[in-house]
Amino acid sequence: MRKILPLLLLTSPALAQDYDLRNLPADYGFVSIEQDARVTLRFLRAEGDVYFFEQLVVWADGREETILQHVNRASQTMFFDFGDGQSRYFPHDCAPGVGTCFYTAQNNDEVVEVKNIGWQVRDVIIQDEYIKDGEGWLFWNRECTIFDEYGFWVDYVRTYWDGETEAGYRAQSIPNRIDELWRICDPVAALS
Repeated sequence: MRKILPLLLLTSPALAQDYDLRNLPADYGFVSIEQDARVTLRFLRAEGDVYFFEQLVVWADGREETILQHVNRASQTMFFDFGDGQSRYFPHDCAPGVGTCFYTAQNNDEVVEVKNIGWQVRDVIIQDEYIKDGEGWLFWNRECTIFDEYGFWVDYVRTYWDGETEAGYRAQSIPNRIDELWRICDPVAALS
Protein backbone atom coordinates (compact mmCIF):
# COMPACT_ATOMS: atom_id res chain seq x y z
CA MET A 1 0.00 0.00 0.00
CA ARG A 2 2.90 2.37 0.71
CA LYS A 3 3.97 2.25 -2.98
CA ILE A 4 0.57 3.41 -4.23
CA LEU A 5 0.00 6.16 -1.63
CA PRO A 6 2.35 8.69 -3.27
CA LEU A 7 0.25 8.42 -6.39
CA LEU A 8 -2.84 9.29 -4.39
CA LEU A 9 -1.48 12.74 -4.00
CA LEU A 10 -2.18 13.40 -7.63
CA THR A 11 -5.82 13.52 -6.66
CA SER A 12 -7.89 16.19 -5.11
CA PRO A 13 -10.70 17.50 -3.01
CA ALA A 14 -13.29 15.70 -1.01
CA LEU A 15 -14.83 18.42 1.08
CA ALA A 16 -13.89 22.09 1.18
CA GLN A 17 -12.36 22.83 -2.19
CA ASP A 18 -14.41 23.43 -5.29
CA TYR A 19 -12.57 21.88 -8.23
CA ASP A 20 -14.36 21.11 -11.47
CA LEU A 21 -12.54 19.20 -14.19
CA ARG A 22 -15.02 20.25 -16.88
CA ASN A 23 -12.62 23.15 -17.55
CA LEU A 24 -9.51 20.95 -17.70
CA PRO A 25 -7.44 21.70 -20.84
CA ALA A 26 -7.16 18.80 -23.29
CA ASP A 27 -3.35 19.02 -23.10
CA TYR A 28 -3.18 19.05 -19.26
CA GLY A 29 -0.20 17.25 -17.80
CA PHE A 30 3.01 17.70 -15.84
CA VAL A 31 6.23 16.01 -14.75
CA SER A 32 6.99 15.47 -11.08
CA ILE A 33 10.13 14.42 -9.27
CA GLU A 34 9.91 12.09 -6.28
CA GLN A 35 12.70 10.65 -4.18
CA ASP A 36 12.89 7.44 -6.19
CA ALA A 37 10.97 8.20 -9.40
CA ARG A 38 10.07 10.66 -12.13
CA VAL A 39 6.34 10.72 -12.94
CA THR A 40 4.79 12.13 -16.10
CA LEU A 41 1.04 12.61 -15.80
CA ARG A 42 -1.18 13.38 -18.78
CA PHE A 43 -4.89 13.73 -19.29
CA LEU A 44 -6.27 11.14 -21.72
CA ARG A 45 -10.01 11.77 -22.04
CA ALA A 46 -13.31 12.24 -20.25
CA GLU A 47 -16.34 9.98 -20.42
CA GLY A 48 -19.27 11.66 -18.72
CA ASP A 49 -18.13 12.61 -15.21
CA VAL A 50 -15.11 10.23 -15.24
CA TYR A 51 -11.71 11.65 -16.23
CA PHE A 52 -8.92 9.33 -17.33
CA PHE A 53 -5.23 10.04 -16.73
CA GLU A 54 -2.05 8.14 -17.48
CA GLN A 55 1.04 8.22 -15.30
CA LEU A 56 4.37 7.03 -16.66
CA VAL A 57 6.60 6.27 -13.68
CA VAL A 58 10.33 5.90 -14.30
CA TRP A 59 11.89 4.50 -11.14
CA ALA A 60 15.45 5.38 -10.09
CA ASP A 61 16.60 1.87 -11.06
CA GLY A 62 15.36 2.43 -14.65
CA ARG A 63 12.15 0.36 -14.43
CA GLU A 64 9.09 1.90 -16.06
CA GLU A 65 5.48 1.49 -15.01
CA THR A 66 2.30 2.85 -16.59
CA ILE A 67 -0.54 3.61 -14.20
CA LEU A 68 -4.07 4.50 -15.26
CA GLN A 69 -6.08 6.73 -12.94
CA HIS A 70 -9.81 7.50 -12.98
CA VAL A 71 -11.08 10.56 -11.14
CA ASN A 72 -14.49 12.13 -10.83
CA ARG A 73 -15.43 15.63 -11.98
CA ALA A 74 -14.39 17.02 -8.58
CA SER A 75 -10.90 15.49 -9.09
CA GLN A 76 -11.28 12.74 -6.48
CA THR A 77 -9.66 9.40 -7.32
CA MET A 78 -11.94 6.40 -7.75
CA PHE A 79 -9.57 3.87 -9.38
CA PHE A 80 -5.91 3.11 -10.10
CA ASP A 81 -4.71 0.34 -12.43
CA PHE A 82 -0.98 -0.15 -11.90
CA GLY A 83 -0.34 -3.16 -14.12
CA ASP A 84 0.05 -5.94 -11.59
CA GLY A 85 -2.73 -4.62 -9.37
CA GLN A 86 -5.60 -2.24 -8.83
CA SER A 87 -6.77 0.15 -6.15
CA ARG A 88 -10.40 1.24 -5.87
CA TYR A 89 -11.83 3.87 -3.55
CA PHE A 90 -15.48 3.83 -2.48
CA PRO A 91 -17.04 6.19 -3.14
CA HIS A 92 -13.71 8.02 -3.84
CA ASP A 93 -10.63 9.10 -1.91
CA CYS A 94 -10.62 12.15 0.36
CA ALA A 95 -7.50 13.95 -0.87
CA PRO A 96 -7.15 16.86 -0.20
CA GLY A 97 -10.35 17.54 1.68
CA VAL A 98 -10.59 19.83 4.66
CA GLY A 99 -12.60 18.29 7.50
CA THR A 100 -13.19 14.64 8.32
CA CYS A 101 -13.88 12.20 5.50
CA PHE A 102 -14.22 8.40 5.34
CA TYR A 103 -13.73 5.99 2.43
CA THR A 104 -12.99 2.36 1.74
CA ALA A 105 -9.81 1.43 -0.14
CA GLN A 106 -9.53 -1.89 -1.93
CA ASN A 107 -5.96 -2.71 -3.00
CA ASN A 108 -6.18 -5.98 -4.94
CA ASP A 109 -7.71 -8.33 -2.32
CA GLU A 110 -7.04 -6.13 0.73
CA VAL A 111 -9.90 -3.90 1.92
CA VAL A 112 -9.18 -1.07 4.36
CA GLU A 113 -11.42 1.55 5.94
CA VAL A 114 -9.76 4.97 5.95
CA LYS A 115 -10.43 8.12 7.95
CA ASN A 116 -8.91 11.35 6.69
CA ILE A 117 -8.75 14.55 8.76
CA GLY A 118 -7.66 17.62 6.83
CA TRP A 119 -7.09 21.29 7.56
CA GLN A 120 -5.54 24.21 5.73
CA VAL A 121 -2.61 26.49 6.65
CA ARG A 122 -2.41 29.31 4.08
CA ASP A 123 -2.36 27.47 0.71
CA VAL A 124 -1.17 24.15 2.18
CA ILE A 125 -3.55 21.26 2.83
CA ILE A 126 -2.49 19.09 5.78
CA GLN A 127 -4.08 15.67 6.13
CA ASP A 128 -3.74 12.97 8.75
CA GLU A 129 -4.83 9.56 7.51
CA TYR A 130 -5.90 6.68 9.76
CA ILE A 131 -6.67 3.03 9.03
CA LYS A 132 -9.44 1.16 10.85
CA ASP A 133 -8.12 -1.42 13.33
CA GLY A 134 -10.92 -3.25 15.12
CA GLU A 135 -12.84 -0.57 16.99
CA GLY A 136 -10.08 2.05 16.75
CA TRP A 137 -8.06 3.99 14.19
CA LEU A 138 -4.30 3.64 13.65
CA PHE A 139 -2.31 6.62 12.36
CA TRP A 140 -1.00 5.85 8.84
CA ASN A 141 0.52 9.10 7.56
CA ARG A 142 0.52 12.90 7.47
CA GLU A 143 0.66 14.68 4.10
CA CYS A 144 1.23 18.37 3.50
CA THR A 145 0.48 19.40 -0.07
CA ILE A 146 0.15 22.41 -2.34
CA PHE A 147 -2.41 21.83 -5.12
CA ASP A 148 -2.99 23.52 -8.47
CA GLU A 149 -6.27 24.98 -9.73
CA TYR A 150 -7.42 21.54 -10.93
CA GLY A 151 -6.76 19.78 -7.63
CA PHE A 152 -3.51 18.04 -8.60
CA TRP A 153 -0.47 18.31 -6.38
CA VAL A 154 2.43 20.66 -7.02
CA ASP A 155 4.69 20.00 -3.98
CA TYR A 156 4.22 17.52 -1.12
CA VAL A 157 5.88 15.99 1.93
CA ARG A 158 4.70 12.91 3.83
CA THR A 159 5.55 11.22 7.14
CA TYR A 160 4.45 7.62 7.78
CA TRP A 161 3.58 5.98 11.09
CA ASP A 162 7.06 4.39 11.27
CA GLY A 163 8.92 7.71 10.78
CA GLU A 164 9.77 7.16 7.11
CA THR A 165 9.37 10.31 5.02
CA GLU A 166 8.82 11.15 1.34
CA ALA A 167 8.74 14.33 -0.70
CA GLY A 168 7.99 15.29 -4.28
CA TYR A 169 7.67 18.36 -6.47
CA ARG A 170 6.81 19.35 -10.00
CA ALA A 171 9.58 19.91 -12.50
CA GLN A 172 8.89 23.56 -13.28
CA SER A 173 10.60 26.90 -13.62
CA ILE A 174 9.60 28.22 -10.19
CA PRO A 175 11.40 26.86 -7.09
CA ASN A 176 9.66 24.12 -5.13
CA ARG A 177 8.48 24.73 -1.56
CA ILE A 178 9.58 21.46 0.03
CA ASP A 179 11.51 23.13 2.90
CA GLU A 180 8.51 25.30 3.75
CA LEU A 181 6.23 22.25 3.69
CA TRP A 182 8.48 20.39 6.14
CA ARG A 183 8.24 23.35 8.54
CA ILE A 184 4.45 23.47 8.25
CA CYS A 185 3.92 19.72 8.30
CA ASP A 186 5.80 19.09 11.58
CA PRO A 187 6.57 15.37 11.25
CA VAL A 188 7.32 15.09 15.00
CA ALA A 189 3.76 16.15 15.84
CA ALA A 190 2.42 13.70 13.27
CA LEU A 191 4.05 10.79 15.08
CA SER A 192 3.03 11.83 18.61
